[in-house]
Amino acid sequence: MMATKVIHEALVLALVFTMLTTHQAWGEYDCHGEKELVKSKCKKTITMVGDYIPPDDNCRRAVEASDMACICRILSLEEQNKICVVKLVWLAGECGKPVPAGEKCGTWTVPRVVHTPPPRAPQEEDINARSQIRIPKMKKIN
Repeated sequence: MMATKVIHEALVLALVFTMLTTHQAWGEYDCHGEKELVKSKCKKTITMVGDYIPPDDNCRRAVEASDMACICRILSLEEQNKICVVKLVWLAGECGKPVPAGEKCGTWTVPRVVHTPPPRAPQEEDINARSQIRIPKMKKIN
């Protein structure tokens, strides 16, 4: 009887220990498949080489179906050597799945952006065009 009680207590202790030490990401959403899909469908857009190329329809669909913030969180250093995280964040925003400011995309932190452009200073040609406008003189009516 005593041996059964000791075994029972040991099993309960092991169960409690396992529950407390289980990896916290156990219940986290897994977006590795989405990451691979975006990487394969959007190669031309997120490559490290050259300018940003707007996404084609297949790339857009892949991004729209993905959790881009999750993809950014799980990028490895090796992947960051192959894809441009700045282009990835730009792509996410362009496809309506923006990565929030302050979040990490790989090792890069997404900056806060100003949504309104600064006012444009008058250009010389604007000033010259205004000076050439002729306002007709009004005649007095008695």
